[in-house]
Amino acid sequence: MKSFNITIEGKKYPINTRLTLGEYLTMQRHKESLKDTLKLLSIVTPIPYETLSKIDLPRANYLLKRIIEEKLNNEEGEIKATFEFKGILYGLERDLSKINFGGWIDLETFISMGYRENLDKIVSIYYRPIVAQLGETYVLEEYDSDKMLERAELFKELPFEYVSGSQRFFLEFTKQYIKSIKHSLITKNKKLKRKMKVVNYSKKILPNYLHGKFVRAFIGNK
Repeated sequence: MKSFNITIEGKKYPINTRLTLGEYLTMQRHKESLKDTLKLLSIVTPIPYETLSKIDLPRANYLLKRIIEEKLNNEEGEIKATFEFKGILYGLERDLSKINFGGWIDLETFISMGYRENLDKIVSIYYRPIVAQLGETYVLEEYDSDKMLERAELFKELPFEYVSGSQRFFLEFTKQYIKSIKHSLITKNKKLKRKMKVVNYSKKILPNYLHGKFVRAFIGNK
């Protein structure tokens, strides 16, 4: 990442010009601090709050304006199907039916706990290491909760622009898929209830030996 230096009391602090996912998360989790110039500076720079408190407010406001212009005024990035980070190639999961049950539980949990505040976990569910690739087609590593948490910690250093364009995709795609699953379950439940009515009625009109065969054949049909 490109950077520039800020010198305070003779010490240089390197400032990255690209917002990281970790910095974005910190701002989301401490929204009350965004109105405080020094607290916001301590979030988006490696400069300790105690050090920042030693400089006058006009300079602090100038530093914040410069950093905000560098870090936060970039255009929203496009959705990345793949990206390389720290030597590993990651791919976007575009078929949620391929995420195992544990992944679904984690995804719904983190969205319900606060989508923006848990974006690192959600990104780590959708983006997993590519284990095989042929052209634009790729196979992702099977979902694992422990590896997801390790990846989420690593992704805090990820440039936010890598995932900023994908935020709406994550949220809308997940909502639509959950809606589709619920609709499918409701439909199956209605079909099952109709079948059970037929089964209960057949018990009244069929001999026991025929009823058993009828139930096995009828319930087995979708």
